Amino acid sequence: MRIAIVGPFTGSSLASSFSFPAGTHLPDGYLGAPLMAAYARALVNRGHTVAAVTTDKSSFPAAARSPSFKVFDGLGLRAYFCPERIKGFRYSNGHVGKALDLFSFERRGMMAAIADFAPDVVHAHWTYEFAWAALDSGYPTVVTAHDSPWKVLRLMPDLYRALRFGMARRVIPRCRYLTAVSADLAVDVQKFTRTPVAVVANPIADDVMASRGCTAESFDSQTLVMVLNGWDAWKNGAAALRAFAIARRANPALRMVCFGWHWEPEGVAQQWARSNGIDAGIDFRGAVPHASILSQMQAGAVLLHPSRLEACSMTIAEALSVGLPVIAGRMTAGVPWQLNDGKAGVLVDVNDPESMARAVLDLTTDPKRWAGFSAAGRARARSLFAADRVVDQYMLQYEAACAASVVSAPHGARARQTVG
Repeated sequence: MRIAIVGPFTGSSLASSFSFPAGTHLPDGYLGAPLMAAYARALVNRGHTVAAVTTDKSSFPAAARSPSFKVFDGLGLRAYFCPERIKGFRYSNGHVGKALDLFSFERRGMMAAIADFAPDVVHAHWTYEFAWAALDSGYPTVVTAHDSPWKVLRLMPDLYRALRFGMARRVIPRCRYLTAVSADLAVDVQKFTRTPVAVVANPIADDVMASRGCTAESFDSQTLVMVLNGWDAWKNGAAALRAFAIARRANPALRMVCFGWHWEPEGVAQQWARSNGIDAGIDFRGAVPHASILSQMQAGAVLLHPSRLEACSMTIAEALSVGLPVIAGRMTAGVPWQLNDGKAGVLVDVNDPESMARAVLDLTTDPKRWAGFSAAGRARARSLFAADRVVDQYMLQYEAACAASVVSAPHGARARQTVG
């Protein structure tokens, strides 16, 4: 089957997952976790021909008017990078900000890339410009929701997210084949469509799932790991830093390693911690290669994840996969489902630093309890996030979308998946 995956791919994750001709330099792509490349790799391993279609700010040409893309052929995969405007609202490079026209230029570029590949089915991720472009392409389309646009808007109320919310409200009712990455998110999305929403979790790469994982030495390290991209109310990093300081007063052997944007040395998070006198014992690493984070996870004792909003956190999924016990939010959408309602991880009130601190001390002083959560986490990961399982579930969606397209299109013509 020819499958076009439209979503946020990074050039580095594609380069590390697929072989491209010597000397090939892929653009930056859409920065984020390597989730998409792991899934593309799983499809290629099954024998499918795959295209990765994404946007890239570094590819935006000055005063570009017509849709365009850069294409790179790798072993089993064709990668398309479509120009993305840098600014959300301000005029730049001969264009208005991308939010003002609801990513129209970006969507046209992705539609051109999809047409160039001519897939049997398109699988779009996130219910914004990627899904909109896929639906407008005219090819059978499956859409996966990865977040709750209304919950994001509620936590971060600004014009940009209000416009994104409007995009999702326009896209979701058009989807005939729709999935969500957690049970909680499926309930949210279902409110805005009559289409049944299937639950399919995010996949974890086979090499992560098969890794040696955490050991008793990991517990002995007394090291907390935290991975947060951003410093805002949504990520809730300040509460986690306060919790660590409280726990460290009771157990001075504790240390914490922090990864992600704004968590670099002398970055926003470290400056805030220092100004509040709670930076002792914390190693601020910032944005680093994904492999470095996975290595630290396997050497750590606990993942502390204070985020107030998650649908299916890849950080939590990877921690579970390597057996790193997780402490995360009891009321954080998607997290209780990932942690099997507390059987595969510790659920706490992430708005209460004292609650997080008690959980840290309980886990880091009880090796038997720690080992129990480590084993339960790995089992939960295999039941939800194994790549083969995820591919099987998505293939059912692809086959249904293709079958419906053949039935609804006379003489084999492709049916456009639009409503009104």
